[in-house]
Amino acid sequence: MHHAYTEDQLIEQPAIGLFDALGWQTVSAAEEIFGTNPHPGPLPKGEGVSLGRLAKTEAILTRRLRAALEKLNPSL
Repeated sequence: MHHAYTEDQLIEQPAIGLFDALGWQTVSAAEEIFGTNPHPGPLPKGEGVSLGRLAKTEAILTRRLRAALEKLNPSL
């Protein structure tokens, strides 16, 4: 059954707009390429994006989290 409204339209896009308004960097991972070498941003159009995850099940980007925590807490 086709619905006129989608999760993307009702939830994801408004959330992305809010994060953008708050100055956050956002990326669509719908076409994510998995691997250990994260790319700093979107690849050329149609080639996806790499966040450095090995699989979709990897919900936390530990390298980025660790770097951010070390920056915020240099004494740790």
